[in-house]
Amino acid sequence: MDYRLGTGKNEGVPVTVRRASREALCSVHSGQAPPGREPCADAEPRAEAAIPKSPRRTVRTVTALILAAIMALTVTACGPDRGLKVSPEGNPSPSLFAPNTEAAGQANEPFSLDEVRKAIESSSGIAVTGSATETAKVVADCEDCLKFASPFLSGEQKFQLVTVANPKQRNEIIAGAVISEQRGEPRLELIATGNQLKVSPGRNGTLVVQEAMFADGDKACCPSGWSVQVFRLHDGRFEPGQRFTRLNGET
Repeated sequence: MDYRLGTGKNEGVPVTVRRASREALCSVHSGQAPPGREPCADAEPRAEAAIPKSPRRTVRTVTALILAAIMALTVTACGPDRGLKVSPEGNPSPSLFAPNTEAAGQANEPFSLDEVRKAIESSSGIAVTGSATETAKVVADCEDCLKFASPFLSGEQKFQLVTVANPKQRNEIIAGAVISEQRGEPRLELIATGNQLKVSPGRNGTLVVQEAMFADGDKACCPSGWSVQVFRLHDGRFEPGQRFTRLNGET
């Protein structure tokens, strides 16, 4: 493997309650009235004097106010969730999967870093899921390139996680390896490789792998995009899920 060097807006809509206006029931000139009716100017005081306010009308008014309030609350509830945190493009999805890893215990248990190194070397980088022979060579040749990361649980089973740095630039991760315990011995479950890799435990016993994506002309410091893939444990094997890629602003 050639490792790089240095490498919808909802708004409340007012509800208009239309009622037949008194003017609509009157003729254009107040002195005129349809047959059988008196002019509006004279009808108003008589109506107020003759017809007291009905309890039914009061109930209707209160009901209308309650319905208007319910509709306003409904529109507000359908708006965007202000509590949702969206990660920036430079540090996307893995933060959304971050679980509590305290239950998994110490990173160097049950196996030490030397025991994990020997397991990777002896397997020649052939993991239960996938293979990465170049990674095994780096682990064998560069003692300081192998580091522990946060362990994680899948059910009650613990998995240790180690990262492998680029020998030419130690601050760049080129691989992540998952180790399990089988009959008291370390077993290499998975090796994920890539440029400027970020590996982290995910929810429900998953592993989230983020990789930098380079377009033609990109410098090692400035990749044009990223790719995120989630590995899930299924029938004793870590299987890759759907990959999400964003390059040059397009997903």
